[in-house]
Amino acid sequence: MGAKKASERSQQNLQARLKESGLKLPLYPTPQLIERARQVMGSIDYDPTSDPVQQVLVDATSVPSLETNPLQEHWHGNVWVAPKGAVRNTRVWLNKTINEYRNNHINSFVFFTSASEIVRATPVIWDYPVCIPFRRVKQLRATSKGFEPVCPSTWNVLIYGPPLDATISDIDKITLFHNTFRDIGRVIYNEYAGDNWYKDLEHYEEHKGEV
Repeated sequence: MGAKKASERSQQNLQARLKESGLKLPLYPTPQLIERARQVMGSIDYDPTSDPVQQVLVDATSVPSLETNPLQEHWHGNVWVAPKGAVRNTRVWLNKTINEYRNNHINSFVFFTSASEIVRATPVIWDYPVCIPFRRVKQLRATSKGFEPVCPSTWNVLIYGPPLDATISDIDKITLFHNTFRDIGRVIYNEYAGDNWYKDLEHYEEHKGEV
């Protein structure tokens, strides 16, 4: 009961801050997407974009403290990144993610966004495996009565940064990402660039993964 009341207070505080800023309530990724990311990376050690509501869904091992700005700190481990807001804010978070990854501060990452214009605004994503769902993934909006599913007006993108220092257990990580997400959308990466696009669409029609 105490945890429930604390969660409600956090959500009320979040709504008040958003109202002051003239922003809408954020949408959160579904547990199904988060668990797929956890399966691919092996764990979610850090969520720099966490807030009290998102942490309930992600259950990352660690999150930023209230006193720190995660955009100005180094991250660690396997990272789930799901920024809120439009393409401008999303690009800031993506650039930070890739900088942490290329400088070996983190082992791997899965980046999720519904700011789909990011594929044009930040072409660097094409250096990494990308999944574009065939259908817009419904997301969750927190209310006083729980979460309600909401279909965003834009489509979604998932970007994967596989381990840079590959070990024997990591050799098939890109294939694992492909196999884990291809039932919801097209996975685009050099290794699969020569595939027949319709093969992925047929796989999707047969399986239609739940997210």
